[in-house]
Amino acid sequence: MLADRFDRIGAVALIACLAVVSQFMGDYHLALLTQITVFALSAMGLNMLLGNTGMISIAHAAFMGVGAFSSAYLIQNLGLPALPAILLAGLITSVVGMVFGLPSLRLKGVYLAMASFAAQIILYWAFEQSRWLTGGQDGRFAQRPVMLGISFMDSHRFYLLALAFAVLGAVANLNIERSRLGRAFNAVRDRSQAAEMMGVNVFRTKIASFGLATFYAGVAGALFGQYLEFVAIQAFSLSVSIQFLALVIIGGLGSLAGSVLGAAFIVLVPEILDTIILMFSHNTGEMAPIRLGVFGLIVVVFLLFEPQGLARAWNRTRQWALNHTGKGSQTRS
Repeated sequence: MLADRFDRIGAVALIACLAVVSQFMGDYHLALLTQITVFALSAMGLNMLLGNTGMISIAHAAFMGVGAFSSAYLIQNLGLPALPAILLAGLITSVVGMVFGLPSLRLKGVYLAMASFAAQIILYWAFEQSRWLTGGQDGRFAQRPVMLGISFMDSHRFYLLALAFAVLGAVANLNIERSRLGRAFNAVRDRSQAAEMMGVNVFRTKIASFGLATFYAGVAGALFGQYLEFVAIQAFSLSVSIQFLALVIIGGLGSLAGSVLGAAFIVLVPEILDTIILMFSHNTGEMAPIRLGVFGLIVVVFLLFEPQGLARAWNRTRQWALNHTGKGSQTRS
């Protein structure tokens, strides 16, 4: 949360820096930055569900798939403009998410995890069967949007669009956290029975959390599909959902900064590992298992030494820098 003036100024400076620097990046680095931005937007929703409300979901990638395929269908088959199609895709995903969120009213812990696992399997099966929507195993093409007469075919311009959605999503996230609904999320997470006794409607709160989380996933999925210009069901598999779960845990539960830092970790660490592995072996067939093993080890080690995530590590570093800067200023004066 942007608790003080320093945080707010830093956030604005970071957004401005990303907007400017992205326009001078090559295709490879811009693709990584775009993926981080879209994943961060999606992770904001999952973090709201898991970090703020305490409900686990192993189907987040499948919900992104609902948004991606819905957006492509609305634009190409029904002729909707891009912006309404993206928002409507988010709403469709939200409805689907609330339907699958109904088991959360009676389940929690590992049982809720298994229910969301079932949702992932069901949705993935539906993608395979609904060739009219998804193209089945062959996938379907998506197109870069045109909004208000502005074409986003250029990848640099598309990044600015993705960044704008991420910023709007972050602002909405912060406002929800400060609202009565956000406080209800935290109450349900910490003490659901006590929250109900104090007048919190646990049913509506849990369903609202699923609805908001999957809305974020749907919008992010729509942007992801448009950026790639192709939507394949393999991009929304169980392994991707597990990656998103790892993302919010590594980044920091219930933290907006954690969603961003976790997205950067999930995207950049595998790329760095690939570069290092290529220095020692040119056999690309060996890279995937080695990368997965090393990546898993890094995650385990990180969680052992920093269980509260990258957001906590960032706050510690920031506080240390502020304290030493303050001491330096006092010494000079």
